[in-house]
Amino acid sequence: MKLPKIFFRKLIIGAVLLAIATGMTAFIKESLDTQDPESALPIITVLYGDEELVPDKEVRRAGWEWNFFLTQEKTPLLSPEDVPLQPVDVMPGAQMRILFTKEPSELRVMRAVSDKPTEYLELSDAGGGRFSTPTTPGLYFYKVRAEWSGRGFIQYYFALQVRELQI
Repeated sequence: MKLPKIFFRKLIIGAVLLAIATGMTAFIKESLDTQDPESALPIITVLYGDEELVPDKEVRRAGWEWNFFLTQEKTPLLSPEDVPLQPVDVMPGAQMRILFTKEPSELRVMRAVSDKPTEYLELSDAGGGRFSTPTTPGLYFYKVRAEWSGRGFIQYYFALQVRELQI
């Protein structure tokens, strides 16, 4: 009869120690993440075919809000005029794809209504982060807003220069 009692005691002590270790790990990660919150954010990848648009040059982060366990960190949301965008030359009707290191619960891809990036319309064909470039040549501005349930959001801008199809 003593064997089961000792077994359960060891099992309970092991579970308590595991819970303490899990709590300590979460606390340490929280401390490290809040010291440099941008390093804790998911990273965006925008693909044009097999070519990756360069982060912080061709794809610009324009603000974020992120909830950690005990704190909330955020930056002000910037307008496209505040963010220097370097347009990327693309072909008409080309496939684009947006990926993140951590899958967002909601992803919205919007394109500016005109050549002035002040008003945006959400793309209806951007399900799963996939969409096609316009077929009409011109300069197009995009806004991407990715949200993670309970964690926060990140907003990005990029510009595409659709070239005429050379025959």
